[in-house]
Amino acid sequence: MKPVIRSFLYVPADSGARLARAGQRGADAVIADLEDSVAPARKPAARTAAAAWITQSRGTGGFERWLRVNPGDQGIADLWSVFRPGLTGVCLAKTSGAAEVRAAADALDDLESRHGCPVGSTALMPLIESGRGLRRADEIAEGPRVRALQLGEIDLVADLGLPPHPHREDLAPLRSAIVVASAAAGLQPPVGAVSPQFHEVEAFRATTTRLKLAGFLGRAAIHPAQVSVIHAVFAISPEELAAARATVSHYDAALAAGEGAVTDSEGQMVDGATVRTSRRIIALAAAGGLTNERNEP
Repeated sequence: MKPVIRSFLYVPADSGARLARAGQRGADAVIADLEDSVAPARKPAARTAAAAWITQSRGTGGFERWLRVNPGDQGIADLWSVFRPGLTGVCLAKTSGAAEVRAAADALDDLESRHGCPVGSTALMPLIESGRGLRRADEIAEGPRVRALQLGEIDLVADLGLPPHPHREDLAPLRSAIVVASAAAGLQPPVGAVSPQFHEVEAFRATTTRLKLAGFLGRAAIHPAQVSVIHAVFAISPEELAAARATVSHYDAALAAGEGAVTDSEGQMVDGATVRTSRRIIALAAAGGLTNERNEP
């Protein structure tokens, strides 16, 4: 299993020193943004800066390098302008259907070949940010190169015409739909949406915890102060890991004795479904993805 990415830090591609320093902020992945955070007149300069950042930061910092491109044909043009060896993946803004995923995958096939990169090595992460995208989440998740889905709640709320609300519990069913689409396609769990309230640390911790309980794995951030909170929420504690190992050991011993379901030391039933969760926790810890030891600032 590859290391799990808990935190994706968005940085405007035209932000100069902010982008250059982003890899030192402790995030597992940095996303150079060419979309909403960049003014239209600045997009050509942002493309140039993003390409230089990929090249200059390659092989340093221990973080993944991602690029968020604009929707549609403009996003394909972004790819052709910016792609460089060392790019981990591409976030597809406002994805509304599988055709957009296939177009990006086809462009990456050509670009990887031209740059001498292994074909298929650059991942895609479609952002679901509209009612249309939500209705087509299943086909988007099945697209080529898709590693994970990401929910873009700010754009989604605007597209659905929902009134302002500080907590957005009303989005819980929509979040669950993305979790289900990801699981059905065999993807890793989806990445949680950004929160613009980066100064409200405890509120951010609470919403991140709700995302974890809803089935998300990791979250996007717009400020470095949010990164450590994301890591803390999605970390596997030593106690959780020890309990998972004990559950698996107990179940394996029961299977060897010809039993399919047993009770643990606390009287809780342990069966195949329970053990699947425990094995997943152990696998994530073994990958170095969700322990407190990796990438803590």
